[in-house]
Amino acid sequence: MNIIKQYVDLFNQNDNEIYFNGIRNTDAEAWMTEEVPVFSCPDKDLEKTYYFRWWTFRKHLKETVDGYMVSEFLPDVPWAGRHNVINAAFGHHLAEGRWLKHAKTYLKDYIDLMLSDDEDVKSHQYGAWMIYAILDYCKVVGMPENPEQLLEKLCHYHEGWEKEHGLDNGMFWSLDLPDAMEFSISGTGEDLVPRKGIRPTLNSYMCADRYAIAEFAELVGDTQLAEEYRKKADDLRDAINEKLWADGFYRAFHYDGEDSHQAFNQDGGKIAREEIGYIPWMFCIPPSGRESVFDLLLDDKVFYAPQGITSADQSHPRFLYPVEWECLWNGYVWPYATSQTLVALRNVIRYYEGGDRFKDMYYTLLKQYAMSHTMELDGKIVPWIDEMKDPYRNEWTTREWLDAHGNPPEKGPLERGKDYNHSTFCDLVISGLLGVNYDGEELSVSPLIPDDWEYFELSNLWFRGECYTIRYDKTGDVYHAGEGLTITKEN
Repeated sequence: MNIIKQYVDLFNQNDNEIYFNGIRNTDAEAWMTEEVPVFSCPDKDLEKTYYFRWWTFRKHLKETVDGYMVSEFLPDVPWAGRHNVINAAFGHHLAEGRWLKHAKTYLKDYIDLMLSDDEDVKSHQYGAWMIYAILDYCKVVGMPENPEQLLEKLCHYHEGWEKEHGLDNGMFWSLDLPDAMEFSISGTGEDLVPRKGIRPTLNSYMCADRYAIAEFAELVGDTQLAEEYRKKADDLRDAINEKLWADGFYRAFHYDGEDSHQAFNQDGGKIAREEIGYIPWMFCIPPSGRESVFDLLLDDKVFYAPQGITSADQSHPRFLYPVEWECLWNGYVWPYATSQTLVALRNVIRYYEGGDRFKDMYYTLLKQYAMSHTMELDGKIVPWIDEMKDPYRNEWTTREWLDAHGNPPEKGPLERGKDYNHSTFCDLVISGLLGVNYDGEELSVSPLIPDDWEYFELSNLWFRGECYTIRYDKTGDVYHAGEGLTITKEN
């Protein structure tokens, strides 16, 4: 049986299609067959979640008068920008969507809109690594026809952040809500009032965006601009590594108008460790020698919980502190943050000396993430992705809170978080577990698969206009085309 049809039939049967944009459930099989890389492996839970996430991703593709857009929520929500776009998960959308066969069709106009100055787009609403994500997208699909025009837009977009959030010490301030992480331990005091902070989030995003602009500038031959932005990126990288690294972890600090190093929410001298401390590794900002903090991801007293990676240290006194709000980043599990952390872990394995010791950890956490994509509905366990999850129960807590409060209309329509598009999964399989990478025009593969896997296959993988099939056959008995790993160009 066709593997895509097998999974799509299952997902369609379990779905109440409340909201839809352009590609209905009835068209999901045909669309996925055309567009997505086809994946098979011995781990059927991982395989199922992979197809479930492509099945949900296509629900968020919306054709508008401005071209195709990618939404975060399926229904329109009051705080979104034009066409229901929200910039918070833009980097996740591009990381996932760049692997579609017609990625340019679905993402080019979305990129153009998000780089516009139109106030109703709200492209500076939340902190995001937009420029870095656009560079990675271009590395997979190819550079645009007019890269100079794109570079001008990227610089203008970044300058907006410098004007709005730049500090005299060269770093950036933010609040936890504009980081898309409201009511965090580091960002909200015990009086529940947000505090301005110098946080690993926005500072890492801006550092990564500066390096991306420098690389774009080199590609178009503007060496002066490249040098300018690389110098600014280097300075910010050094500041992050010096000022935000404290007691063996990257942490958020108060900003009170001076170069303050007073940590947020000290309780008996204890400063919160939060999952945002891993974000600098998303962009290879930290120096070598600090990677031991990744061991905490499997520590059940710190970040490891039955339902996933907690967004805050479980041993902190304010872990899961009570507040009447539907979205809390004070310890609950967020797929958004899990995706960021797994990208960071992938980078440590790939680029840091000795990082290969974390290979088994990557699979362990990816498998846990895959298994978290469920919910009990009407007495049946069904595939599900939503906003935040209880660390210890198979319960999507935002949904639970909204139901308990009568689904207030100001919080958005009923089942607003169903099929939530606020994270990645397929890219974590493709670029992480299977190790698909690129250097210029060349595709390379360095898998992180478990030692007991006998095979895997990834076909209909499009890179720079060419279609590839990647196969691993440990003994040669599965595909009968030789032992080991092969990369085949199909057209």
